[in-house]
Amino acid sequence: YFENMGKKGKSKAPSGDKWDHDRHTQRLSKKIDKQKERDGTDTADTHKGVKGYHRSMLLSHDNFEKRQEGRLRLHISKAKREVDALRKRLEAWDDVSERENYKMQREEEEKKRKREEEECAPGFKRKRKGRLGPETWKLRGAARPAWEVYDFDTRYADPHVKAHQEALERAKRSVNAFHVCKGMFGKEIDDEGNKISHSPLMIEICRKFLSLSMQLALLSLEAKKFKSAREILLEIIQLEGTTTLHPITNARCRLMRMYLDANRPESARRLWEKLPTNYSSVWVRYSAALLEFVSWKILKEEGSSQESAEALLVTAIRANLYCAYYISFHETFQQVMEYTDEVEDAADGTLEQAIEYCNSEEMGNWIGTEGAVSWIKNFVVRVLKDSSKDCGVSGLKKEDLEWEEKLATLEREYDEESGKTVQKIEDRQISVVEPREYESDEDVASQHSEVDLLMYIGMFRTGMDMLSDAGEFAR
Repeated sequence: YFENMGKKGKSKAPSGDKWDHDRHTQRLSKKIDKQKERDGTDTADTHKGVKGYHRSMLLSHDNFEKRQEGRLRLHISKAKREVDALRKRLEAWDDVSERENYKMQREEEEKKRKREEEECAPGFKRKRKGRLGPETWKLRGAARPAWEVYDFDTRYADPHVKAHQEALERAKRSVNAFHVCKGMFGKEIDDEGNKISHSPLMIEICRKFLSLSMQLALLSLEAKKFKSAREILLEIIQLEGTTTLHPITNARCRLMRMYLDANRPESARRLWEKLPTNYSSVWVRYSAALLEFVSWKILKEEGSSQESAEALLVTAIRANLYCAYYISFHETFQQVMEYTDEVEDAADGTLEQAIEYCNSEEMGNWIGTEGAVSWIKNFVVRVLKDSSKDCGVSGLKKEDLEWEEKLATLEREYDEESGKTVQKIEDRQISVVEPREYESDEDVASQHSEVDLLMYIGMFRTGMDMLSDAGEFAR
């Protein structure tokens, strides 16, 4: 053995003397057999009783789940640091210094871009850096000039006094963006169409703060840190304002979904009662109708009745008609609809949002609740059979459930957008036959989304035609 030792002490032992995986397994098997003979047991879980077995398993290499948990913790820590840094800037926002820093950052990025372009050019030779000139020297101690050291010199400026004066000026200019922009956080225009008088740089940083906060909330949900996720989502909702109809993020929807998953109906009720009644998100409106149905029909709680449940259902149907048909006849639409997993974060009141909702865990809540799907189905069919022109007890008319005209309106809007795109190409004097070489990324993305919308419109119409042919609306 010692003859095989290298010069630096590295082991040159033969392969038979190395403890590989098979040898460790053999040793553990012998240990288990000895314990069987001593205890007289012969069970499948005998190895669990071996002394030190659990310790050896815990000290072994991490499995896939542990590695994923570690990565998730790292992402959460990184997102927290970025959110805290932006929070510190927004709490003492100084528009002058922020503009200067932004300008310097852009200049550095431009220099870096030019340097990279020069290095990528053919025949580039890296220049040898020479000695820096005296203007770059930072003198210390006795080498400093007199006017920087002695206060009797007329050119002397006390750095501490100068820093204090700059701090006072900065404090006069500084504002707390969380107080100034509360209710309109990250918005350029309010719900009434009026322009908000905030600097574009502040609005951009506010939007970045909302984006990072949403990332942190979603990471906390994935890590099952529900308390942290709830606090972050509530803060985002307060910053955006509970009265706004067009929030920037989907924090309201995420919080509602979290409350339903955690079985917190009271918290969900407080959430939808804060929001305006004409807020048209299916995640809020249809979840409210479902919870009210459970409170009235199943739990028979005081204060809940058939009228209150139907009132919330009417609000949900007016917010999104397609979702009511989809839930009522989900078996048919599941056979027709394809590529439903591609719809993410759709706009409120749209067909895409109804498809996203009905292909999420919320559809399982409707199916799993006894009598919920039948209730909404019977309600829709009852309104369709009502031929009176006045609103019935439900508050809906047959015309309110008209879906063909709404789909035709969506198709007309698509044709108008397509005409604008063609006109834009003609104005640029570019052939329509090969537009891909000249189109921007935004044009291509918008065209792809429009094509997807037409596809979903066609599938929804096919499902409704199948239901009409089967006589589902006449039963």
